[in-house]
Amino acid sequence: MIEYYENIDSEETSAELETFLLNSSWTWGHKSLNDLTARSIPHWTIIFGGKTNSKDQNFDCEHELTGVVKTVWNNVKEKYFQEDDRLVRCYANAITAGIDQRLHTGETIIWDREKRQIVGSYLPKFNSCLLIPGNCWHGVRPVSAYCDTIRMSIMFKTRPESKLTLV
Repeated sequence: MIEYYENIDSEETSAELETFLLNSSWTWGHKSLNDLTARSIPHWTIIFGGKTNSKDQNFDCEHELTGVVKTVWNNVKEKYFQEDDRLVRCYANAITAGIDQRLHTGETIIWDREKRQIVGSYLPKFNSCLLIPGNCWHGVRPVSAYCDTIRMSIMFKTRPESKLTLV
């Protein structure tokens, strides 16, 4: 099920998050696919919590969050997630003009894999939230060359506690 919400946080918290992200150190070259044989387009990333190497299993990384990222997580968790949902990864992605992205499991154009059709398209909007299943094919359209700013999004990837892999 796909859900879209606007005005998910107060204007003050949203502005604080935007300022924090704009002033953070982004890493270039993060690839969204783990398979080294598959081609993935690099993009800007900040990792706030979760899996850091291939030996790690999914676990609750909520304790790794700090500052405004933790505040935003607490707000969206309370409003949009189930009590047994656990945060397994948290990161921010960003793209600038000219960076195309492949379809994958994690952004804002929603595809029906079997019909090969776009079934939903969500324009970036400040202080909005898109909830999608992790196995849903999605992608992001490139930022227009007329855009003179970075397009940033923060991801909270969750799993029900009953589906976490225990080590």
